[in-house]
Order: sequence, then C-alpha cells, then structure tokens
Amino acid sequence: MLLTSSSKPVSVQTSNASVCRGDVVGYVAPTLFKAVSDAVGQAGMSAGGLLSIGSVEGLRRIQQGAVPDFYASVDIELLREVERLRPRQVYVLGRFSLGLVCRVPIGSPGELNEVSLGIADPNKAPVGYRALAAVWMLKRDGYVDLLPRVEGLGVRYVETGGGINITVPPVLAPAGGIQVGVHIAATWSMVEAGVVDCMFAHRPFILSVFSQLEEVGKTELWHVYRGVRDGKMYHVYLFTGKYSFAEDPPYEIYVVFTQGVARVVRFEAFVASFTERGDCVVDALRGMDLSRYGFG
Repeated sequence: MLLTSSSKPVSVQTSNASVCRGDVVGYVAPTLFKAVSDAVGQAGMSAGGLLSIGSVEGLRRIQQGAVPDFYASVDIELLREVERLRPRQVYVLGRFSLGLVCRVPIGSPGELNEVSLGIADPNKAPVGYRALAAVWMLKRDGYVDLLPRVEGLGVRYVETGGGINITVPPVLAPAGGIQVGVHIAATWSMVEAGVVDCMFAHRPFILSVFSQLEEVGKTELWHVYRGVRDGKMYHVYLFTGKYSFAEDPPYEIYVVFTQGVARVVRFEAFVASFTERGDCVVDALRGMDLSRYGFG
C-alpha cells in the first residue's frame, strides 16, 4: 500500500530545545494518537499528558479556558475557530480518505444493507458525519440505499438545490442494525467484539489498527484490502473519488447540530500549538514521514 506525504506548514515557529522535556499536555483526536505520541517521543518528551479526545470536545475545552500545550484535530472545518484562539503555529498534516472495515467480506455495495454497521458519533467525530454524507451520496448514485436505517437513528435528510442538509440529534439511539460509538476507537471495539459486522473508518485509523494491508481487488467504488489483527482476518474497503472525501465533495453538504452547523469538506488533519512545549511537538511532526500514518 503506497502512500505519499503532502504535509505543509501554515506558519513557522522555532521551538527552544531547552523546554522540550517532561510531560506535554495535548488534546489529541484518537486517529492522531499514534503519530502524535511518536512525535512527542522524538521531541524528547513524555506522552503522559496526552488526552485522546474528540476534535469538537477538545476545541470546546480550549474555548472554555482549558488551554493545552497543543491541539491535534482531524477536522479541518474547525481550523477557522482554532485560529481565532491565536495559536503560536498551525501545521497541516495532510489529507486522507474514508473507508469501511468489516469482519465479513462485502461482495457489492448492496450487501451493506445485509450487515450490521457501526458509526462514530457524528456529534463528536468527523468520520461520523462524513459517513452520514457518504450514505446520502451512495443512495443518490444508485449504489445502496441505507437512508431508512440511518434515519432510524433520528438523523434527518433534507435535499437542497445544491446538495443536502443533514440534521443530527444530540443523542443517537441504536436502531436498524446500526450502533453508534462514542468515537472511532470505540466503534472499532464493537467490530472486534462482533457487535457489528462493519464500521465506517478512515485511512489513518485503519493503518493504526493493521500493521500491513494486502490489496486484493478494486472496483469503481473502492479498493479492497485484507488485514490481520490478533489472528483474525478483516476486510478493508477504501472509497475512491468523491466518496473518499480526499477532496471537497461536489455538493453543498451541511450538518446541523444542536450547537451549530458545519459544512462537510475534505478529510484533512492539523496540529496547533499554544505554548513553546507545543512547538516542540509540531517541530517533530514536521520532520516525520507522515505517509506511514495514512496522510497523503
């Protein structure tokens, strides 16, 4: 599986090596935890102060005054709000794509209606609301109609002239063979335990789960891989084209939450530092090959 890195700086600061020691406090999206932990180690610091937390929840904590040394998010839509908080620097890690991880093989998209599904809570996880957007696009283009099952969670779709508005309730109760995880890692635990057959995931998280993936096929919709975890075989489907969200979707897709509205754009991750100690982590990330973590 060949990945390339396209990470680029938004702004540049130079950290003082004398402060790069001890614990560093960071709010880190679960997807980024491995890469960030490695960066903390390379910076000569301890990861004891890292908190694995959803991007939205982490941002709310900062806005309420609990400012960490740095913040790592997979939700590029939040960058504008983060910049209002005047970080010392921001570093964009790269783009990535949406996929599925399954305990059972999926022969065609239509078979997704025959399996149980896991979705990370869209109120907390960007992969969750992009999964809801993908469900609409797959139905729109005639691949599979999962909308009735998803609407059973309390989600509502209203088509507009240029796309779709998706209203998400504050609490999504399991329904229609769909389970909702607190975040992507919790959703993966459901797959491991056999609670669900498949889950929506993305490339960085998938690469954090499987040390190696073998490509075994492809269609116009996805590339098919196999991976082994704890002696069990899993099936991975990485979407292509607009369904991957590696680029902004060609529709106006808005997600309406209780606390606001977000436009769905590409998958892209970033890190923002708020202290010199945070700069140490960002500087370490700049020197790493981030393609190994699924960013490209």
